[in-house]
Amino acid sequence: MKLFSPARIHLGFLEMNQSLPRFFGSLGLTISKYGFEIEIKSSDRFKVVSPDSNLKKKVLSILLKFQKKMKIQFCEIKVNKFIPQHIGLGSGTQLSLSVGYLVSLFFDLKMTIDEIAVFLKRGKRSGIGIQSFKRGGFAVDLGKKKKSTGTPLELINLKWPDEWKIILIFQNKKEGVSGNSEIFEFKKVDLLPIKKNNCSELLLKVIPGIMEKDFKTFCQGIQLIQENMSETFYGDKRIFASKKIRQLSKNILKNKICGYGQTSWGPTSFIFCENSKKRNELLKSLEKYINLKNLDEINFVKVEGRNKGKILLKGSE
Repeated sequence: MKLFSPARIHLGFLEMNQSLPRFFGSLGLTISKYGFEIEIKSSDRFKVVSPDSNLKKKVLSILLKFQKKMKIQFCEIKVNKFIPQHIGLGSGTQLSLSVGYLVSLFFDLKMTIDEIAVFLKRGKRSGIGIQSFKRGGFAVDLGKKKKSTGTPLELINLKWPDEWKIILIFQNKKEGVSGNSEIFEFKKVDLLPIKKNNCSELLLKVIPGIMEKDFKTFCQGIQLIQENMSETFYGDKRIFASKKIRQLSKNILKNKICGYGQTSWGPTSFIFCENSKKRNELLKSLEKYINLKNLDEINFVKVEGRNKGKILLKGSE
């Protein structure tokens, strides 16, 4: 049995003041190109096959948790493809849900995706990765009540316009914040409101922008939400996790490009483009700039929005 699950970009939180009845809430988009391809089969012991030692440890810990709580039998998990870790593409949630979903199917545990997420402690802050796994597309969740032990409440899932394109901006050999470091960073800001108007930007610009395929309005909403996120986390609406990407962002701002920002804690950034032609034109300009400024650690990758989530691949039993 073999499964593919896609990566996502996280576009911001709505509210992180945890003194309120409901907090967090987030928006994000499932993307093409990056994903996990994982398969499961019977074995005489728990075995994990992966080119990455860190992934092996994580998968094994998931299997042992299922063994302890659900009394599953031995199996082998093979990770054929994986999402790069700790760069803002949602690898942790997709790995957990992929392995959990396969284990549930393989051993007929009849667990829902939300039950798997809670069991493996995913979706503590954002439900975007869970929605990407379920159905893909552009997703919004309404966060959680203060004492909730469930997953964030889903608000809406929209089909991403096929003609809208995306550029991802990577910095080689730089990881974002994750795990215990991420928890620490969130504790520092969990009593700070995201000031201004993230919710109104989402409801009056981002969502209707997608529904009406109004690219300019969508980008205006995303831009302000991203600036508010940077101001909340870094104290400056123009700050990015990567200093080199921050330098590139100054050039983007100078050229009055709207609809760019950073996914999760970065360092990966994104730019939305209205169509393929404009993406190609922008890429040429950006590549010229990084060559001029010797920003040789910066890479660009073309990706698309993906309007479907996990799939069982051919050959799966």
